[in-house]
Amino acid sequence: MAPGNHASWLLDKQRPVNAVKIAPYTAASNNEIVIKNYSAILGRDVAGEVVEVGSSLADVYNVGDRVISLTSCLEQKNNTYCHSGFQEYVVLKSHQIAKIPHDIGYKGAVILPLGISTAASCLLQGSDLSFRAPTLNDTNYRNGQTVLVWGGSGNVGSCGVQMLSLAGYELVAIASKRTHDMIQSLGASTCFDQADSTIIDDIVAYLKGRKVVGAFDAISSDSTIETISEILEQAGAMSSVRPGAKQLRKNDVKIVANFLVPPEQYFQLSQTILGNGLKSRWQTKQSNICHRLKLWDMHANFR
Repeated sequence: MAPGNHASWLLDKQRPVNAVKIAPYTAASNNEIVIKNYSAILGRDVAGEVVEVGSSLADVYNVGDRVISLTSCLEQKNNTYCHSGFQEYVVLKSHQIAKIPHDIGYKGAVILPLGISTAASCLLQGSDLSFRAPTLNDTNYRNGQTVLVWGGSGNVGSCGVQMLSLAGYELVAIASKRTHDMIQSLGASTCFDQADSTIIDDIVAYLKGRKVVGAFDAISSDSTIETISEILEQAGAMSSVRPGAKQLRKNDVKIVANFLVPPEQYFQLSQTILGNGLKSRWQTKQSNICHRLKLWDMHANFR
C-alpha cells in the first residue's frame, strides 16, 4: 500500500502563504527512485531516504539509502508534480541523484545541488571565458592560468573555487578575512580581504606577470562588478556574473552569464566534482562547518 503524501500547495497566484495538504503518491518508474524528503530548498534541492527503487536502478540504489538531488520541480508525471521538493515523498530521476556519505547530515548535503549547478552554469557552459571543466583523471593538473573569484566563501562561490581548482587553475579569491583559511583549504592559492581599501591595487600587483583568463563574481552586486572591472581592465581579462549584468560593463570588460545546465551535463559534472571530494559549507548557530564529501556512487551508464 502506498504511503500517504503531503505537499506544500500554492492555492492562488501570488498568494503569500502556502498550505500543507494531501498530495498524490507517485510510484517510481525506470531510472527513478522515490525518497522520503527530510530537507528541501526552493523546491529543487532535496535530501532524503530512498523508499522505492525503479527496476532499472535496483543494482544502484537500495531502500534506506540517503541521497540528494536537483529535482525537476516543474515537470509533471501523470499530471502530478511528483518531482517538486516541497512534499513528503519526491520522485527523483537517475541523472540527478547522488548518495550522501555516512558521515554527512541532510542539512549539510542538501545545499550542494543548486550550488554546483549555478556555479557550473556560470563557468563551464559555453561562455567566451572557455574555462576548462575538471575531470577525475588529472586532479594534480595545473594549466598555468589564473582566475579571480569574488565571494569564494558562499555556497555558489565555494563550489566555483573547487571546480576551477580541480580543473587546474590558480585561484585568487576575494572574501571576508575570517573565511580565508577555509577558502584556501578548498583550493584557492591566495585570498584578499573585500574590506581592504587598497584591494584593487593589491590584486593588480599580485596578478602582474600571471596569465589571467577570467573572473567569477559569485556575489554579482553593482559594487563587486565595478571593482572586478577595475581589476580586469588592468589585468586584461573578462568577467562572468549574474543574468542581466551585461549593461553594467565598464572598461570594456566583457560580462558573460550562462544559467542553463542540461540535466545530463549536470550529472556528469557532479560526478567529477563530488568524486574529487567537494566540500559543502553552511552556517549553524554554533559555527561555520566545512564537510568533505567523498566519492559518490553514480549510475553506471554515466561513468
